[in-house]
Amino acid sequence: MSIGKLASVVLGVVMIAVLVFLFSPRGYGEVSPDAYEVSKALYGACLAESDERLEAIDVRLSAGSDVDPESSLAVSETERRWLESMISTARNGDWKSAARSARRMMEDQVKY
Repeated sequence: MSIGKLASVVLGVVMIAVLVFLFSPRGYGEVSPDAYEVSKALYGACLAESDERLEAIDVRLSAGSDVDPESSLAVSETERRWLESMISTARNGDWKSAARSARRMMEDQVKY
């Protein structure tokens, strides 16, 4: 294969990789209003490194609809797993990483 053809192939592969990167979904994508509210509360709790606020968020998130249907959160299972992962990260002492994740969830809601 000549150098010109090799360069064309490499350029083509790079262009495809860039396009895949630009158009592939990243982050959390659109979440429910309740998941957004929990992420805001979680972000604040993480910035304050507040175990009490974190516990209150966890209790609210874990409360099932059978406890009080009026106060249950309308979050999908995927959103619940994401939020629980953030809570777990904070409980393990990595407040900054949990705050970054919560902030990313909020930022992913911005429409451009």
